[in-house]
Amino acid sequence: MDWLERCVDDPETFLRKHWRQGPVVLRPVDPPTEVLTVESLFDLIDEGTLRDPYAGLFTVEGTVPQEEYCPPRVIAGRTLEGCLDPERVRALIRDRNATLQLRYLNHWHPAVRALTAGLSESLGRLTEAFMFYSQPGRHGPVHRDEGDILVIQLSGHKHWQVYGGPTEPSWQPVREDNPGPCLLDTVVHPGEVLYVPNGYAHTARATEDGPSLHLTIALREACAVHLRTQLRTLLAEGLELPARPRDEDDLLEAGAQLLDHLRTRIATADPAELVSAARRAAYSSRPTA
Repeated sequence: MDWLERCVDDPETFLRKHWRQGPVVLRPVDPPTEVLTVESLFDLIDEGTLRDPYAGLFTVEGTVPQEEYCPPRVIAGRTLEGCLDPERVRALIRDRNATLQLRYLNHWHPAVRALTAGLSESLGRLTEAFMFYSQPGRHGPVHRDEGDILVIQLSGHKHWQVYGGPTEPSWQPVREDNPGPCLLDTVVHPGEVLYVPNGYAHTARATEDGPSLHLTIALREACAVHLRTQLRTLLAEGLELPARPRDEDDLLEAGAQLLDHLRTRIATADPAELVSAARRAAYSSRPTA
């Protein structure tokens, strides 16, 4: 199954016209909306085994404290913390208009894991998944994500506003009161997929006609710290120096060998290979299934 095709319809056109160029709403012929439904979402909640930090709740006041929906359990004489209580979760959603977020579904949800694995293979990126079940009128803050995102609208409708990307490599969080010109202002319908490039600021609000369920697929990217780490690894490859030079001459000889080695490694280093190694390191440093 070509999961990228199911998300963007025509991968070649998507990569040529839209990837890293600007936000766009895509309308694939066969969107993967079956991976999660409202019914299957509440089946997961009702099973009673879902735990923090794989799930969280938010209201307009901020993050709901875990103790409000995760009372301790006693199992085989042991106290277990962090398990969601289905009735408390439902009450928070019903009475306080809370948004439910499921995190890193690629770790534990089989259908979503298959989707993210397929996208990782097609795009060569670490792929992570987050689900949001938002109540009518619920509005999120303007923010930037580290990585490109594909937002698959599973149920209901959501009004998105996408602003420009960062203007410099060392970008900081966006100012919510001044996010810049709006590049895309649209309602995303079930079966549609919104693409937001790496770092582009955005916000979303569930429309008044009912709850919204969407899956955010985050396509992560390497950062400067990964490049520096891999450069050190690259420079050290094949280097053998005496652990304890005996005298001044031995120490100077070791220094000369080190400099010669570094000059050779730098002269033959390839930026593309360095970036590929940095991406592999970035992905392996994050938790996987």
